[in-house]
Amino acid sequence: MTQQTKTLTLTVAVNICRLLLAATFIFSGLIKANDPLGTVYKLQDYLQAIAWFQLPDTFLLGCAVILAFFEFTLGIYSLFGIYRKTISRLTVVFMILMTLLTVYIAIANPVSDCGCFGDVIILSNKATLAKNIVLLAASAFVCRYYRLQKDILSPALQWLVMFLSLCAIIGYAIYCIIALPVFDFRPYKVGTNLQEAVMNHTEPRFDVAIIYKKDGQTLTLTAEDEDPDSTWIYVETRRIPRTETDLAAADFYVTNTEEEDITPDILLNDGYTFLLIIPNLRNADEGCIDRVNALYEYAQDNQWGFYCLTASSETRDQRYWRDHTGAEYDFSLAEERMLKTVVRGQPGLVLLHDGVIVKKWSNYNLPKEEDLKQFL
Repeated sequence: MTQQTKTLTLTVAVNICRLLLAATFIFSGLIKANDPLGTVYKLQDYLQAIAWFQLPDTFLLGCAVILAFFEFTLGIYSLFGIYRKTISRLTVVFMILMTLLTVYIAIANPVSDCGCFGDVIILSNKATLAKNIVLLAASAFVCRYYRLQKDILSPALQWLVMFLSLCAIIGYAIYCIIALPVFDFRPYKVGTNLQEAVMNHTEPRFDVAIIYKKDGQTLTLTAEDEDPDSTWIYVETRRIPRTETDLAAADFYVTNTEEEDITPDILLNDGYTFLLIIPNLRNADEGCIDRVNALYEYAQDNQWGFYCLTASSETRDQRYWRDHTGAEYDFSLAEERMLKTVVRGQPGLVLLHDGVIVKKWSNYNLPKEEDLKQFL
């Protein structure tokens, strides 16, 4: 093989690897920007499983936006060959860290999936590790021969691309926080017929997993297992889907405070029904409560259903919310993971019509009475 042929082969290989990395990072960054709160929930899972402590949701939301920006920017810079040497080295460092993390995840299995691509592509922990090994090898190859990356833009255009990509990804992430994800890949997207999915489903699609921890170790038991000794600390009870897919709409299940199933009451209700979703009453945004109370009164005046769904089963948490917000509505109980999947908001609002999801709002854009006319 001549030197010229060898150089050409290396150039083609380097640029193929570069495009692979660019496509992966751009896609991953966009997915995270599309659903920043989904990333927050995944970070919380990581902290609970690995670090055994929690950080404020606001801080984690900032981390989610930064991570989306970092991955998207890394992809854009790789795509256009901007700062080739610096970006190729940064990519290697990033992939080393991610690969080490996924080695641990593949071995210890602290979370069901890494969340790299949100709800769009759900990979097993072993598949994630394999993916990261391939990307690490590609990034190392590009870093070794970074000079062979082709320049696409002039320096002046590079600055324009850098500025536009920064504004686009940050602006898109903020918009999706306020107005909810533009592309909803979850089982509770607008148009989903919950009544049909739940009422026509006979077999449960989940198993119960009871989580305990002690001295940094995690113990997962089923409902049939005996409780561990008193040195183990109870953490939570999870419903784990039996299929390989994520939560399905059939997993929608609500009880009253007496633990009586009221799911049919909600889904078989004729006309309109409002679901106020508050996964955690202690951490909910109280700044929108005047709008919430006005919506409750509006529903009452029109004799429409209004349910507040929360995972906060403790009486003191419910009393705290009533005392701080003046809430007059009753509380209904549901599994936290399911509530966070239904709508990204704390609180969030879901409008049903005959069991079909018509519209969803986050705590940042709850509707006024006049805003509801286009949906009612």
